[in-house]
Amino acid sequence: MCTVIVGFDPDATTPLVVVALRDEMRSRPWEWPDHHWPERPDLIGGRDSLAGGTWLAVDPTGPRAAALLNGWPWDGRMPWEGSYPASRGDLPLHALGRRAREPRAALDPLAGQDPTGYAPFHLLDADTRQATLYSWDGRCMDVRSLPTGVTTIVNTGLDAVDPRAARHTPEFARTRPDPDLSSADTVEEVWGEWPGLIAEAAHATPRSAGVGPTQGDPSALIAHADLGEGRVWSTGSVTLLAMDGETVRYAFTDTPARSEAWRMIDT
Repeated sequence: MCTVIVGFDPDATTPLVVVALRDEMRSRPWEWPDHHWPERPDLIGGRDSLAGGTWLAVDPTGPRAAALLNGWPWDGRMPWEGSYPASRGDLPLHALGRRAREPRAALDPLAGQDPTGYAPFHLLDADTRQATLYSWDGRCMDVRSLPTGVTTIVNTGLDAVDPRAARHTPEFARTRPDPDLSSADTVEEVWGEWPGLIAEAAHATPRSAGVGPTQGDPSALIAHADLGEGRVWSTGSVTLLAMDGETVRYAFTDTPARSEAWRMIDT
């Protein structure tokens, strides 16, 4: 995952609304959101077919959600450099395996393992009462509570001057949906203008991977980069979440440019 926009307000009708964009190599296989983990039958999320983990998962019984972004190493290396024994895709599943919400609860399932086993990451752990971001840079763990309002999380974490955050946080805050989930159950009723903002972004100049002769638009939500030899890195899917104390609405698309391509996921 490379961009997660979070609307968090515990006093709102719908305290938590999220749009999460996953950027990945197009050749990496994955599966649509479902109950993919028999050992955690309540959890729903997309599944990475290679490592078995996920970039985002939901526990409707909480309700609660966890989302993962790749992070930047503290020593200036590129995020894809280095070898690590553990898959970051396990982290959302670990986080949702915890019922407690004490500080650092999402990382307790590491069970004494050295977190250097994981490549750098940002892990969002959120429900209707609090939203917490755990950021590991390979050396230090930073834990921050998200403020009330709309926040954009990128690969450098809570970075308000990042071009994506600076450009898109105000427009998503202005259009932040607050539906009554007891009656709203379609993409349009639940998320209002947000799917349209995603479709608009999908038709604009994309963000590149920071390699090659062009850099694209660094403020773009949608990524696309041709790395040569048939390798393409791009925004492969987008998730929408909305959550109150009892209800979760979950929508997903692998074609964000087409408004009709959104599919509601049964929770």
